Order: sequence, then structure tokens, then C-alpha cells
Amino acid sequence: MTVTPLPEPGASRQDKIYNFASCLIDSIGWPLGMIFFSQATILPVFMKRLGASDFEVGCLSALLGLLVLLPGFLVVRYLGARKRARGYLIWVAIVERLALLPLALLTPLWGLTHPSWLLAAVFVCFGCHGLAMGFNQPAYWVVVAKIIPAHWRGRLYGFAGGLGGILCLVFERVLNNLLSGKDAGFPNGYAKGFLIGFVILVISVLPLGFVREPSSTPEPRREQNLFHDCMRVWRDNKGFRRFLYGQIAIVAASLAAPFYVLAAVKYLNAGPALIAGYTATLGFAGSFGGLVWGAWADRSGNKIVLLTSMALAVLAPLGALAAPSPALFYAVFAALALSGGGVGLAGFNIVMEFAGEAHEIALYTSMYNGVTAIPRALAPLIGGFLAGASSSYALGFAISAALALAGLLLTLRVAEPRNVARA
Repeated sequence: MTVTPLPEPGASRQDKIYNFASCLIDSIGWPLGMIFFSQATILPVFMKRLGASDFEVGCLSALLGLLVLLPGFLVVRYLGARKRARGYLIWVAIVERLALLPLALLTPLWGLTHPSWLLAAVFVCFGCHGLAMGFNQPAYWVVVAKIIPAHWRGRLYGFAGGLGGILCLVFERVLNNLLSGKDAGFPNGYAKGFLIGFVILVISVLPLGFVREPSSTPEPRREQNLFHDCMRVWRDNKGFRRFLYGQIAIVAASLAAPFYVLAAVKYLNAGPALIAGYTATLGFAGSFGGLVWGAWADRSGNKIVLLTSMALAVLAPLGALAAPSPALFYAVFAALALSGGGVGLAGFNIVMEFAGEAHEIALYTSMYNGVTAIPRALAPLIGGFLAGASSSYALGFAISAALALAGLLLTLRVAEPRNVARA
């Protein structure tokens, strides 16, 4: 059976441009706002200041992995029965962002007096944030698939990356000032950063509530349940199944993600200014990388972007093992950002193309999220356990490189869904 391409959104060119601009604002604001809550740099150091162990740092990433990826299955039928997903998308997105606001308020109150309370609040706030994201992620991809033509999606995230990269240069100075203040910016500098990130996230998501989403025909009611639908896709779509195998490996390779910055602090004496620089590098490289990834994916397909991104995921932990100075860790964080951005952009584009039909997108994205949820949750726990047990981050970096290489080799067997028939 051949892949049926998603129909071009049934709207005028003016509507498409308006929708593109609305999604562009959100696509710039999301990574820009989240650099103030970065799981790779800001949160690990913040949690360490609160007395968290390496294992607890890993637990936060594990919690987010489960909560972001699993709930999508619960809304597949609901979204498939709706003519439009825009209203659902924006309201859940607002809840998702409001969950982060208490951190800006509680950090100056409890940071010095009740650090254990604040550490618990970090888990609660990000737990609520992740749960809302999990319920909302399928809706986001349904809306994007309906309002952004397939040959515009790469440039959407590419343009967003380029503009976001420029803004990251500005915000590097903001982060540096916040983290280098009195007592290394703790707790007031972090609180201000959380507030700035929250405001950016809220303002930038509002245009999604006004996109011109065309009405679609609800999914026909069937006797089969969700489990049977998933088994149908798993059985019939060999290309998608092979793609998922590679994604499981590359997701598992994230076990070292929270510990790069902690390794730089522990072994190379990286201070607040360097931490701010690493965070800005993540945003800058990821953003400008998106510009390249998007153009390349539109022109040559998503598979080549996915493979190149996975190759960078192999190089990043190897670089961390070899980096002799804090300055060279900039290259490590650049590779991490480029890899994560490319895997995310190409991966979700491939999922939409494998789906073929608009009403199948929620099912396919939920399957992708569900299959990768367990390794995404276990990876940081294993990374934290390895770091604590060995008193070193080197073993985790080595295993991360091996898993990324396995993901790369598995993905070589995946056919580009844009050009060939389903096997």
C-alpha cells in the first residue's frame, strides 16, 4: 500500500501565510522560553544547589519523559472525533505553562530556608507541566499537519531556528547576569529567570489560539479499540516499525543528558558565566541548526537529516570524554543541540508522513511517544545511578555514544516515507 500524502490544507494562500506566522511565533518562543528551564544546564545546577543527588537529577528527566509521552493515547479518540483541535490545543497549552509559574514565586521564598521543600516543588511543577504537555502534544501535531503544507514545515522550524538563534545571543547576557549575581544568582537570579521564561512561553503561544484551522471530517467510528489500531499500524507499516527501533536506541542515549554540565562543573571548574554560555550555546546552535535542518529536510527528505543528527549524538558524549577544558565543552553542547534539534524536527515530520491521513496523525504520534516513553524515562535514571555508583560521568558518556551509534545503524534500514511505498 502506498503512502497517501496528507492533502494540502484547504485554505487560501493568505490563510496559510497567517498560520505560518502564528506557528512561527510559537516555534521561536518555546525554545527561547525553555532555555530558562533548561534540563541540560539550568535545572541540574539548580537542583544541586537544593541538595539533590545525581540520581534525583535523573529522576526529574525520567518523570518528564513518562508524563510527556504516555498521556497522548488517552486523547487519540477524542481528537479524531473533533473537526478542529485548535481550542483544545490553546487551553491545555496555557495550563502547561502556568504549571511553571510557582517556581518563580517559591524560589526566593524557600531557596535558602527550605531547600528540600523547593526541590519537591520542582518535581510537582514539572510533573504538572509534563502531564499537560503529554495531553497536548498530539493536538499540536494534528493542527500543524492541517494548517502548514508539508513542503513548508521544514522552513517553519528552520526560520524559527534562525530567528531564535539571534535572540539567544541577547539572552546569553541576560542569563549570565542572572547566574553571576550575588551568591552565583541563587536564589533570586534563578527566580527572575524562571519568571522571564514563563512570560515568553505564555506570550508566544497565544497566536496558536487564533490560527485558521480548516474543518476536517471526523474519524469514522469503528468497532476496533485503540489497542487494535496500534497493532494494525505495527503489523502493516514495516517502515514505521523500523523507524521506532532506531528511535528507542537514540532516546536511550539521552541517559547522559543531565550530566554534561555537572561534569564541566565538577571536573573543569566551570562557573556561572560558563553555565550561562553553555545554555546560550544550546539555544543558539539548536536554533541555527534548525534553519539548516529545515531547508535540508524540505529539499532532500527527513531521513538524511535524521541520520546526520544521530551521528552528532555519537560525537557529543565522545567529545565530553575527551574535552580537556571548559571552553571546549561549548562544542559538546553545540553537538547536543544540533543533534536534538535534528532528531526532533525530522523525527516528527517522518511520523506525520508515515501516518498519511490527517485523522491517523494522533494515533501515530501517540504510538511514537508511547514506544519511546519507557526508554526515555529509564535513561536518566540509569545515568544517575551510573554517576552515583561510579562517582564519575565517564561510563554514562561511553554508553550514550554506543546507544546513539546503534540508533544510527538501525535507522539506516528505514526507507524515506516521502518517496517509497510502505513495505
